[in-house]
Amino acid sequence: MTEETLGEVFRKAGRRFAGNVAITALGEQRTFAEVIENGWRLAHALRDRALAPGASVAAMLGNRVESLEVYVGLALGGYTAVHVNDRLTAAEVDHVLTDSGAAALVHTEGVSPVAAQVSATEGLAAWFAIDDQPPAGATRYADALAAADATPLPIDRNLDDIALVGYTSGTTGFPKGVRVSHRAVVNCIKLVPAAYRLPLQGHAAFPGGWSFVSGLWGVIFPHFYTGGTVAFIPGVSPQEWGRHMVEHKATFTLGLTPLIPGLLAALEAHPEALSTLQSVLHSGGPLPPELARRLVDVIDDRLVETWGMTEVVGPITITNRSDWTGHSKARDIFASVGRPLPTSSVRVADPEGRTLRDGEVGELLIEADTMFSGYHGQPEKTAAVLRDGEYFTGDLGYRDEAGYFYLTGRVQDLIISGGANVYPAEVERVLLMMDDVVDVAVFGLADEKWDEAVSAAIVRAPGSTVTEDEVRQFARTQLAGYKKPVHIFFTDQLPRNASMKVMKHVLKERFADQVKTASEGASA
Repeated sequence: MTEETLGEVFRKAGRRFAGNVAITALGEQRTFAEVIENGWRLAHALRDRALAPGASVAAMLGNRVESLEVYVGLALGGYTAVHVNDRLTAAEVDHVLTDSGAAALVHTEGVSPVAAQVSATEGLAAWFAIDDQPPAGATRYADALAAADATPLPIDRNLDDIALVGYTSGTTGFPKGVRVSHRAVVNCIKLVPAAYRLPLQGHAAFPGGWSFVSGLWGVIFPHFYTGGTVAFIPGVSPQEWGRHMVEHKATFTLGLTPLIPGLLAALEAHPEALSTLQSVLHSGGPLPPELARRLVDVIDDRLVETWGMTEVVGPITITNRSDWTGHSKARDIFASVGRPLPTSSVRVADPEGRTLRDGEVGELLIEADTMFSGYHGQPEKTAAVLRDGEYFTGDLGYRDEAGYFYLTGRVQDLIISGGANVYPAEVERVLLMMDDVVDVAVFGLADEKWDEAVSAAIVRAPGSTVTEDEVRQFARTQLAGYKKPVHIFFTDQLPRNASMKVMKHVLKERFADQVKTASEGASA
């Protein structure tokens, strides 16, 4: 599909769209030409510190225009970019730097206090801080670039070399480094514009940031490839979001699940934004079908629903315009993640790897042109999930008769209660239908009678006084009896890791003791 390295893609885009604005953030902007020039300066600055092409450089970046320069410069220089989530703690950053073998670190000022506590920085060949007051031992990024040459260098990489390492944020233990080749990431960058309907030289109103590696190959890099502008607008109010889309004629925006109500408010206040908006990508966890219906009522066929993961680098399944205009043959398009793109295939398998029939729930296995190259330094874990060219996702789901896929949960989260399978995602979807519920996580707790009891941790809406009995009564009207929650716990918030995934093991540990104590008290 591609014969170009990531550096070549950037270099060509920089020449083709030189005068276009590539990025805006915090009131600053950079043209494509400026990004490329500073990218070459970064490559020279690293080369001047004896870092040869192929060396790993960690990037821990916030919403600054320089952040794009960093990733472009690393690709131009032939370095492997190690993506570091800027929400990590010092201990987690230490793990990533040590595990990846990073020889250098570049970070923005917002994480300087964390970087200052990282012991692994002592052995780095280069440490650049995009900060006017860098931590002790770090060099100001601006000073390093000012002293460096900007002359282009040969891009000494091949397609199978590793362009990026993105660390998964597993809900338990330390994350694993996902190795992504130039071939995989460039295939993704060239796929996304067609999949997400990105126009040439468009404008992305981007309420996300640099925290998640998927944002690189899913939004930022594809806009660079097509000559577009990515405007970082994190934390904006609905009014500001809507106003930005109108003023800048936005063609794309991202609707993270928690931000969908704000996006709806933005578009209801500024409906004229729809005159240029071509696609709204949903991301960040399952979108309750009822909320999806509300969104489609406002944006019509602009919704792009997708499913993917770090290991498969980009979208695997997707919806298209006709799915939202009454022409879909899906069982329930509002609960589906769409059908596989032409660059991938998906099948549903039982625990022995045998393909299941339509409608039967099993593990989803993927074959794709954007497959990762394995986990860094962990061949056993790679072999466990990458078998005969297929990636065993750990996601449970099924395929309907029309070829649409549906997610029902994670293999590790499956609840077996009284011999029956209960899929947490199904129960969570139902509970989120309640106006009194704003967040929920469903999991199993050990039970003498049922082996596992369906349990739900619920965050109530502000001012709500909904009771356990009222939740159970609602669940009874929507779910089979064996699926309704036995235990219901109200909590102020759900524990999430740096990638915002709910840590269900924490909930299990917390509430298992509570159930045990209550049981002992009842039997006393």
